[in-house]
Amino acid sequence: MNAQKALTCVRSLAPEAFAADWDNSRLQITGERSEVKKLAVTLDPLPAVMAEALGWGADLVVTHHPLYMKPQAPTQDGQYLNVLRQFMAAGAWLYSAHTSLDCRPDGPAFWLGRALGLKDCASIEPCQGFPAREVFFQAPARITEREARPLSETPGVIAVSQSNSGEVRVICEERVWDDIAERLVGIFGKRPEFLVRRLETPVESVGFGQVGELPKALSVEDFSKALEKALFGVQKPQRSTLGLGVAWAECGPRPATIRRVAYTTGSGASLIPAAFAAGADVFLCGDVKHHAAQESPGLVFDVGHFILEEEMMRLFAGELGPAMAGVEVKFFEGKSPFGYRVLA
Repeated sequence: MNAQKALTCVRSLAPEAFAADWDNSRLQITGERSEVKKLAVTLDPLPAVMAEALGWGADLVVTHHPLYMKPQAPTQDGQYLNVLRQFMAAGAWLYSAHTSLDCRPDGPAFWLGRALGLKDCASIEPCQGFPAREVFFQAPARITEREARPLSETPGVIAVSQSNSGEVRVICEERVWDDIAERLVGIFGKRPEFLVRRLETPVESVGFGQVGELPKALSVEDFSKALEKALFGVQKPQRSTLGLGVAWAECGPRPATIRRVAYTTGSGASLIPAAFAAGADVFLCGDVKHHAAQESPGLVFDVGHFILEEEMMRLFAGELGPAMAGVEVKFFEGKSPFGYRVLA
């Protein structure tokens, strides 16, 4: 697959428009290779993992965490310079799908909610809204049912219709329009004159975290067992020099029962107020600090940054495989930097 087409496929599953304005969800290192035959997916751009991926023959590596947040000169030894040297020598591409993936509705960032069976889910902190587009054009020929059905079933497409006069009307989410436009060009053999307008509704809202309802209320202990099964049913506990990495930290007052659950991948302490304002009985996240824990108005489980995002990237690799015909996609496992020792 052409390298630019490969990047377009990645961006279609982690739209850069969804990324936070402070983030660097985009191309990190421009490669020299014109074709992508092997694509590696992993959580962090760590030197050892990058060496493993490039040794496997990756032409493009997609990570979650960026190599850098702000441009920096390669003047100091460290992980940044190490990784930069590896990619420059290999001629490979490096891309980061960070908050662009965190915020994608129904994307792999929300795997834990699906594992817990949450219903009626909504974003904890909506941050952007994308109005749908309504597109009209006069088609040179009628669209057959065989051509129209794949278009209408494409995620993000709301409606496709054609009048007796041949005018085609497409309503779709803004993020998928470029792809739909190219597919229409493929159907008709040339680019029609599109008349495009933004609609006030519907609006696709994207944001961080999710809150939803369990099928039934659970005690804290029963919910903890369900959470442990959800977390470690997909990832085996990792052994470190300190022992098995099976533990989470708890803070805040315990409710009598848990029915409404909020969660986010990665760091989440900043969302604690919003999670409980949304009616959550418990909030699941990583990287809760001392003062945030002291001030929490409700029960918080800090299950760790790594375990939430490692599974997200494993699932993302599973999405990229079918989307990139002819490209071999491989997930490279990471390792939590933390281990836990029980002292008493």
